[in-house]
Amino acid sequence: MLEDTEKSEQGKKIAAGKLLSKYIREIASEEYDDPIIKARGEEAVMVTKAEAIARHIWNEALGFVEEVDIYKEGKKVGVELKVHKPDKWAINLIWDRLEGRAGAADVKSSSDKASLTGRVSAQGKKRLDQIAKSSLKNK
Repeated sequence: MLEDTEKSEQGKKIAAGKLLSKYIREIASEEYDDPIIKARGEEAVMVTKAEAIARHIWNEALGFVEEVDIYKEGKKVGVELKVHKPDKWAINLIWDRLEGRAGAADVKSSSDKASLTGRVSAQGKKRLDQIAKSSLKNK
C-alpha cells in the first residue's frame, strides 16, 4: 500500500515537472526587453527570454566588469568598477551543453537511498573484501 502511494506521488511529480518544462519553453520564446540595457540609455534590442538567460550565463562564464554607482548622502558621487571573475558553474554548464551532455539531476539530501557514488563505493569495497578473503583461503 505504501509503495502505491509513493508511485502515485512520483507520478504527480513527473506530471508537474512536464507541465513546468512546457511552460518554461513557452515563456522562453517570448520577447524580452532587457532592463539593464535600457537603464544604461542604450537602444535595447528585443530578444527572447531564453537568449537573455543564455547571454547571462555566457557573461558569468567569461567574467565581466560591472559599473556600480556610489552614493553619498543620497547623491551620486561616482562610479566604481566591480570585476566579476569567471564562474566555474557557468563554464561547466556551457561546456556540458556544447559537448551534448544533459544537465545533472538534482539530488535531494533527504533521500533515503544512497547516491550512485555511494553505491559504487560500497560495491567496490564489497568486491575488494571478497578478493582479499579468497586470496587468504588460497594460501
